[in-house]
Formats: sequence, C-alpha cells, structure tokens
Amino acid sequence: MKAYSMRLRAVILNDTRGDNHFGCMRVMRVIEENLATRGIDVTATSLVRNDWSKDKRFLSAMGVSDLVVINGEGTLHHGSRHGLKLLSVLDHPARGTTPVALINAVYQANPAEWSEQLSRLSLISTRDSWSAKEVSTAIGRHIEYVPDLSLAEGEITLATLPERKRLLVGDSVNRTVSRQLLDLANTRADARYLPILTSIKPPKPHFPPARRFLRQTYINFHTAAFVRLYPQTEINTEEAGFVHSLFTGYLHLTGRFHAVCLCLATRTPFLALESNSWKISALLSDFGLSSDRIVTFDEARRRLQNKDRFDFSDLEHQRISDGLSASMEGASKLFDRLLLLAKSRQNYA
Repeated sequence: MKAYSMRLRAVILNDTRGDNHFGCMRVMRVIEENLATRGIDVTATSLVRNDWSKDKRFLSAMGVSDLVVINGEGTLHHGSRHGLKLLSVLDHPARGTTPVALINAVYQANPAEWSEQLSRLSLISTRDSWSAKEVSTAIGRHIEYVPDLSLAEGEITLATLPERKRLLVGDSVNRTVSRQLLDLANTRADARYLPILTSIKPPKPHFPPARRFLRQTYINFHTAAFVRLYPQTEINTEEAGFVHSLFTGYLHLTGRFHAVCLCLATRTPFLALESNSWKISALLSDFGLSSDRIVTFDEARRRLQNKDRFDFSDLEHQRISDGLSASMEGASKLFDRLLLLAKSRQNYA
C-alpha cells in the first residue's frame, strides 16, 4: 500500500463498537485501518445511537475534517429514525461543504422522502446488491456494493486447526429467538451457546459516563451469574476468541448477520435465522449460496434431530472463495475512492 505524506482527517458516524459486538468491532477496525494506511486520520467518531448533533467534540472535529463517513451497517431500513438521523448530517452547519460518504449500508423499505438526502451524498456504497438496487431506483443513478466490511480481509485461518466437534448455537437481535436458541443449546451435550457479544446484556454507549459505569458493573455481575446458571454458555471478550470458537464448530446456528459473515470467513458450516432485514438473504444471494441455509427455528431443530449433514459442498467452497476475493478487492477500491474524495476537499487531487 502506498504511503501518503500529507495526513487528511475524517470523522465517522455510527461507530457500532459501542454494542460490544464482534462483527461491528471488526468492521470499525477495518474502516479505521484502511483509512489510516491511505493517510486519513480518524479524528472523531460518534457511537451508535449517540446524538451527534449535541456532541460538541464531534461537531468541532467534523468542522475541520476532509471527509465524513457514515458507517451504515444495519441502520437504514424500514424508515428507522436512527437512519434518518445519520442522513441529517448533510444539513448540519458544522459539516459545511465537507463531502459525506455512506458506506457498508443495508438499505431497505425506506420512505421516498429520503431520496433527496441520498442524492446529495458524495459517495454511496451498500453492502449488498439488493440494497444497491433500492438506492439506485431511489436516486436514479447506478450504485455499487461491496460485501460487508467484516469480510474485507478475506479468509481467516489458524496455524493449528481444532477439531470441529461442537454444535455452536448463537444469539439473535430478537430476544424471543435468542431464548429459543439458548434453550436448544442446553438440551444437547455437544452444544455451546455462543453469543457474538462480549456479554448477554447490551451496554448503553450513549449513556453519560456515570450511568455507563453503573451499567457495566451490572453487566459484569449479570454475565457471571448467567454463565453459572447456563454452563453451556461460552462468552468471549475479544474477537480472536470468538473466531477461534467458530473453528471448533461442525455447525453454527445463528440469528446474527455478522456471525454468518464470520462463518464464511472461517469456513464454518451454518444455518441462519433471518434477522430484522433482508441482510442475511442478500449476503447469501450475492455469494451465490442457496437460501436453504436460511431456516426457521423449528426447521433447524428438525434437521439437527435428523442428524443432517451441514458441511459445505465443493461448489459452496468455491463460491465462498470467489465471494471473499471479491470482498477484498471491492473494499480496497472503496477505500481508494474515499481517499480521492477526501483529497478533493483540499484540492489535493
């Protein structure tokens, strides 16, 4: 990678690391590292659900930045007020004329009124082709997609591979589904309940410091008690631990989009329960994988009882390889485009 001598500055909206979610942590790391290698320093981020418009530190950094990056993630669907809040940065006086890029975004079933703001973005890159088509229709110009940035580094490997002998049962954004998955994990001796989070209870990153501290204290006590009550639970504190856990699974049953992404990167066979948008279905479609791996909870339980085979076929392995290669190439080109955008702000191009 070419090193750039003159440092540029960017701010990021929707820093999803605040939810202590390994997929989101990975995405944010990829964004920051790729910007840094291109000479762009991230001078401020606004955590997910934070009211950035009242954050004086963030607004000050945005006022002197060369680029505003919106990390779309799974926020812009079904008219979410959080999604609208992200787009409203276009009209904030602190932005001035700084270019705004929306990247890594799902875009589904949003109001027609959002089209006007979308059309004023300097760059849009969705994380699936279905979302790209939706945006293209909304604004009347072609939009490209790059698979989720958790896949930007391609295949994940280990020096020594453990034996895949465990059923890994993940969690879901839906609490009822998470409860069903937990109950299933506790009925099988070979199973482990494997959330993609560092704790069962979510943190509240938008809370003021004192309340965040109290919340984290509660979370720590709750996590310890939960593991004692449900000893099949496996809680990881770092991304590397979660990834290593995936390598021990002959199957990962999950309701989490990023868990499916990391299953692809680690070649871990999976069954997925669709989430709160089309994100899992769109990902598998873009990779050329069958929707047969998306199931209902009852179907997953039946297939486990029938002792079905879940290994990837040779064709699936090839399509995963192709998809991971496309993810790496697409991400590299995306960050190059972001560099050109930031440079244009200072007339460096």
